[in-house]
Amino acid sequence: MIMKNLEFNQPELILTAVSYHPYRGGSNPNFDDNSRFLLDLKNDKDIAIDKIYNWLEPLVDLNVSLAVVPSHDPNKVGGGVYRIAKKLVSSSKRIDATSCLKRHTIIQKLAHGGPRSIDIHRNSINVIDRELIMDKEVLLLDDITTSGNSLYACRELLLRAGAREVQCLAFGRTEG
Repeated sequence: MIMKNLEFNQPELILTAVSYHPYRGGSNPNFDDNSRFLLDLKNDKDIAIDKIYNWLEPLVDLNVSLAVVPSHDPNKVGGGVYRIAKKLVSSSKRIDATSCLKRHTIIQKLAHGGPRSIDIHRNSINVIDRELIMDKEVLLLDDITTSGNSLYACRELLLRAGAREVQCLAFGRTEG
């Protein structure tokens, strides 16, 4: 079991916490506090990381491997989601699998109009350190999802590499 609450254990779905309304071109009448909060997460602000950690920590079961969808740029490692995963690992017997998914080829940033094809992700990410996910339940984290393709591709790669089950969780889902 990946999540302690049984209704959250739905590996065929991408779980999301809140809606995200992008701040495009200087304005969006639907841009709200949740959207601002998600931008704080993307900008690696402590207040967002601590709040999400405090919300998520009691929900994630022990003995789960934690993985993170990698950035569009292979040279960019870390960030808010990565820090949340590291905190979740340090507070329990959870397994640090944040190194397992590595993007080997830069892709155009999706938020700037990059292609959202699932193949873009499948063909630019490798699974390494397989022993961290082999025959394990994995919680795969991302900040914001729009099409879900980066999460779907990473889930597929982890399952092919030997993960027993993968639950995807994005903290926000892009809405109109």
